[in-house]
Amino acid sequence: MKSQLLEFTNKKRLFLIKAFLATLFICQISISNAQDEVIKNILERFSVDYQKDPMFTSDHSFGVEVDKQMWAVEVKMPLDNNPSTFAIRKGSPSSPTFYFVTNIRTLNQLDKGEINALTAAVKAFSTDYAPLDIEVMESFQPNEEFVSDVLTFTFHFWTKGMPEIIPFGQHFTRGTHGAQASIFYYDTGLRTGYGYLHPGQHANEHPQSKSNPFSSMIILIKGKVTARLNDVDYEITAGNAFFIPPGMTHEVLNPYDEPAEFILLMFGEGA
Repeated sequence: MKSQLLEFTNKKRLFLIKAFLATLFICQISISNAQDEVIKNILERFSVDYQKDPMFTSDHSFGVEVDKQMWAVEVKMPLDNNPSTFAIRKGSPSSPTFYFVTNIRTLNQLDKGEINALTAAVKAFSTDYAPLDIEVMESFQPNEEFVSDVLTFTFHFWTKGMPEIIPFGQHFTRGTHGAQASIFYYDTGLRTGYGYLHPGQHANEHPQSKSNPFSSMIILIKGKVTARLNDVDYEITAGNAFFIPPGMTHEVLNPYDEPAEFILLMFGEGA
């Protein structure tokens, strides 16, 4: 009798374990399906908005990898008096192309306008982490204009509305090159952004960050900084801008008690 009771108890435990695992599996599928629906809806909103963008002048086919799951996105120009179209599906793009790498949290932030895409993608060095990264598929051969073109496309696809508004300020920045920064816009020969230096921060302290092969201008809009140009220190106060020629080493320090804010312009060949 004791052995039969033990056998019954073990079978009951096994049944309960199997039932629990089955329920857990069903829940995981349900959660996965719900997240897929969220991702698809967000990508659809961006695609619909991009179709109305004046900078939408050519077909685009690319991927968006969200939490290791790839989605294929195609946005096509109007053809033969037919309207523009878009298609979104789970899976890899049908032809080798570029793709964005991100996660559901960042995708939601982009959708709500809490961060702009270029700021999410900014890095000091290629090995740095960014919540929105850009990769290329195997066999895809980018041309010389690829980086400039894809950064411009990144801004316009992931920025909704008309006009395309970029909020900026301390709370819209990410840490890069020793400062806090948010990006306004990139185009061929042009990079623009906003910088914020907490007291004690030191921008471009890393040896590989100290000079560029193109010109820059820093427009100080709040506080004051020490600009270290070719190892000579200059105090710059709000309401002033200073020019940095190609090849000049430049560091920006905030040894003062209040934050400093500035607009950064980088321009010329190679920018």
